[in-house]
Amino acid sequence: MADGTNKIADLNIYLTRMHRSILDKMFFIDKVFEPFENILDFGCANGELIKAMLPMFPDYDYLGYDISPEMIRAARKNVPEARFFDDWNAIDIPFGRSLINISSTIHEVYSYCAPEDIEIFWQRVFGSGFKYVAVRDMMFSEKADGISFVNAAADEEQLSAVRNSRYAEWLESFESVWGRVESQRQLVHFLLKYKYTQNWGREVRENYFPISYEEFMKRLPDTYRIVYEDRFTLPYTSWQIRSDFGFELKDRTHLKLILERK
Repeated sequence: MADGTNKIADLNIYLTRMHRSILDKMFFIDKVFEPFENILDFGCANGELIKAMLPMFPDYDYLGYDISPEMIRAARKNVPEARFFDDWNAIDIPFGRSLINISSTIHEVYSYCAPEDIEIFWQRVFGSGFKYVAVRDMMFSEKADGISFVNAAADEEQLSAVRNSRYAEWLESFESVWGRVESQRQLVHFLLKYKYTQNWGREVRENYFPISYEEFMKRLPDTYRIVYEDRFTLPYTSWQIRSDFGFELKDRTHLKLILERK
């Protein structure tokens, strides 16, 4: 499902970056009320989210799934109280009494998986019968304030600030992969990844916006209802961009969504 471009150059830095967003990743826990028994963290990496949630919410059974055997080995060592799998078919919980958490995973599935594997992913998420589906990921909208975000020209002042900053060389590297930045979508794509230079060879090629908000919403089956939705920009990202470039990023770049099975 993955090729060599998925290799993480510095695993410690990659995991540290993930750890910093742990609190935001458990956003769903105070927004679901129908009883359920299990929390399955899809794309669990080394299990750090489960490790954080266990002492706070000990009444659930925790499981993690990741396609990387290396990550699963690390997770089992990191959180021996939970169960971890790299084989989906080995997961033996009743999905109808479970919540599946999908955080920062959709864009990676699209970046590294073949089309048939992407369809398998969606079938596992929506076709398994989970009681709750919690989603948190980067996702742009095709329209913002009635304007096409896909085709909107890049904000000239923002783009100029980036081109004249100390990150100009990273923008040039980004453009060597994605083409010259001309649209706001391209500019925002760069602004979400420019700080991750330690694993730049991987990050620069990863597609943070492989599917639009509108395309994603069309995938939601009628068997689920939306019980929570938030489209936002990460506060830390806004602060970092303001510090480095002197402007406020107002584009909504992320989605949090909770679905409940009817």
